[in-house]
Amino acid sequence: MRCWASIGLACGVAGCTELAPGSDSLPQEAAALEMAGSAPVAPDPKWGCLGHTAPPSAVALRPSIAINLNITETASQRVPAELSVRACNRVDLGCATPAQAPVSVAGDGQIHLSLEQGFNGFLEIESPSIVPTLFFVSPPLQTERQETFNVVSSAGLMALASAGGLSIDPELGHLLVRTFDCQGEPTGGVEFSNDSGGEAFAFVDGLPNKGYDVTTPDGRGGFLNVPPGVVVLLGNEVASGQRLGTASVSVRKGWFTYGDLKPAQ
Repeated sequence: MRCWASIGLACGVAGCTELAPGSDSLPQEAAALEMAGSAPVAPDPKWGCLGHTAPPSAVALRPSIAINLNITETASQRVPAELSVRACNRVDLGCATPAQAPVSVAGDGQIHLSLEQGFNGFLEIESPSIVPTLFFVSPPLQTERQETFNVVSSAGLMALASAGGLSIDPELGHLLVRTFDCQGEPTGGVEFSNDSGGEAFAFVDGLPNKGYDVTTPDGRGGFLNVPPGVVVLLGNEVASGQRLGTASVSVRKGWFTYGDLKPAQ
C-alpha cells in the first residue's frame, strides 16, 4: 500500500497509521510502540563482553606483584610433597634464566611468588609425586592474584588415559584447558581446539571421556598426547558461536600444560 501525507496517512517501519484530521503526529499508541522497539537490550553479563573491547584501565605502578598459588593433587586434594614452583619468562621456553628461583610451600599451605608488574610468563610446578606442570599466567600480572588449581599424579595420568581408552606416548605432552566467562568465573559450554593435535577429552559425570571437546560446567577439558612445542588454543562459545578467546602456550614432552581461555577485553 502507498501512503501519502496529503490523504492523512503516516508511514513508518510498522506500516501506515491514520492521522487525526489536521494532525501531523502519530497517535500515542503508535509512538509508544516505536519507542519500545528502539529501547536498548541489556547485555548478558556472562557473555555480553564477547566481541567488545573494553578501554584500558589505569593501574598503579608497583615494583612487584604477589601471586599466591593454592595447588593440590587432583585425587587426594592435598598439597603434593616437596612441591616447588619457579617463574620463567615467556620467551625462555627452557627456563634457562628463571625470573624467580624455586619457591616451596609456605606455612599456610600455599606458594607465594613476587614478580615484576606485567609478568606474562609461565610457572614450572614440580614434585616427585606429580606429572610436572606448566602454568601460563594470563592476563599479564598487574594486580595481586590468587590462583587455585589441581595437578595430576603419575598414577592419575594413567587412570585418565585408561578411562579414555588411550595409551600415553612418553614423547608427547598434555594440555589442561580451563574456560572462563566475562565475569571471570569458570564456565562450560565452550568448544575448545588447538593447532597441534592430540586426543580431546572432557569430564562427563565427573569422569574423563575422550572425543568430547566442549567444557563441562566447571570449565574443564583438555588434550592428551600433544606434540611438544608452541601450541595455540582456541575457544568458541557454543550457544552463540562467538569466539571466546585464544591462548598461546608451550607443551613439553612428559609435562602437563595449563592453558586458560578467557574473553579478550
